Amino acid sequence: MESFYKNLSQPFKDFLFRSYCFHCDSPLSEGEQRICQRCWNSLSVVKEPDHTFHVLTKRFSDAGVIDGLAALYYFEKSGLLQSLAHSLKYEEVTSFGVELGRKLSVKLTGLPVDVIIPVPLNRRKERERGYNQSDFLAQGLSEELHIPAYRDAVLRVKYTVTQTHLNADQRKANIAEAFAVVKPELINGKSIAIVDDVITTGSTIQELAKVLKDAGAAKIIAASAGLAKLEKGS
Repeated sequence: MESFYKNLSQPFKDFLFRSYCFHCDSPLSEGEQRICQRCWNSLSVVKEPDHTFHVLTKRFSDAGVIDGLAALYYFEKSGLLQSLAHSLKYEEVTSFGVELGRKLSVKLTGLPVDVIIPVPLNRRKERERGYNQSDFLAQGLSEELHIPAYRDAVLRVKYTVTQTHLNADQRKANIAEAFAVVKPELINGKSIAIVDDVITTGSTIQELAKVLKDAGAAKIIAASAGLAKLEKGS
């Protein structure tokens, strides 16, 4: 009789307590958290021979301030990464940032990185949002790699408009002189991973890399959960 009631109540318990995938609403299997494995597998993985990776690494190399690029997935409209990035930025689902940072750590394992610097937000924007999404990626990286993440070594000293609808030249002008190193002792002589959620043209991360190199950074790696995919000919 006890077994009968247990079996009878199980569907009700499943209804109450079973978790569903954030992106596709499918029931999560045992061991899955927030996102099902099928959705993780749907992401387009960044590979070094890819056109986008090649263009960005050449752009960074030509500018002379970024020495390497590490990125996980391509940012695709209506895809999982867009959902995660939006929820991380605007819906306070900060655990997604930590998880992406942990996954990103695989790309940096074995590389000579001493310090992690999240791309800072302007103080006004951070007050409006309540947090900086890049801090949580840096947290996940730091926990996995056992490398310190410093969120207060660099400040964003210029209020910039959102870069979403700007072209490459406008982005570069918008972000110019936006950052200042306030704790150079944490930067000088160090190999640094700059962490952002998504790299589009690379103008923001290059401007930050420039001020870090000016403050004595030995090497800079741009690290991102997502890359905006470039079409061939871009």
